[in-house]
Amino acid sequence: MVEAFDKVITVLYKIIKVILCVVLLAMVGILMAHIIFRYVLNSSLTWSEELLKILLVWFGMMSVAILAVRREHVSIVVFKEHMPKKMSAVLTKLTRIITVVICLIVIYVGIQYVLAAGHRPTPALRLPYGYAYASIPVSFVFVTIFELRNLIVDLTGKGKYAAIEKQEEDLTGGSDMKLD
Repeated sequence: MVEAFDKVITVLYKIIKVILCVVLLAMVGILMAHIIFRYVLNSSLTWSEELLKILLVWFGMMSVAILAVRREHVSIVVFKEHMPKKMSAVLTKLTRIITVVICLIVIYVGIQYVLAAGHRPTPALRLPYGYAYASIPVSFVFVTIFELRNLIVDLTGKGKYAAIEKQEEDLTGGSDMKLD
């Protein structure tokens, strides 16, 4: 079962990385077009800033999921480093459980935001604000899945995202970047 879950995690990880690359390329392209239109053609793309804001929100929120799968979220480890190993392991598991609970709350609140403001259109593009707000529940669904997997790894000691580690090692040329 752990191996099957690892495969799902690896596929989701790759999908998110592709989404992030596409969003980043779109942001760069739109920003370049905006600059060219404004400073070279003395015209303005009225929609570009608005779309850039929406894409930036999606980029930031989906990046949170990447940090979760790679276990690279910011944390304060001063106390944990000075605890006995067993106590530290318990604290890690407790932290994962609390993170999952908080993620579920954020998903619920995010869905409420999407439903509340979803149909209100943006000024320039006339897109529903729900498109931007949807990044909250979508990204935290991924974070929840990844944190559940992290918890399973912590509880069972099985699986270490081998496929993702291999992929990252290939990209970094075998540097010391680790997922654990």
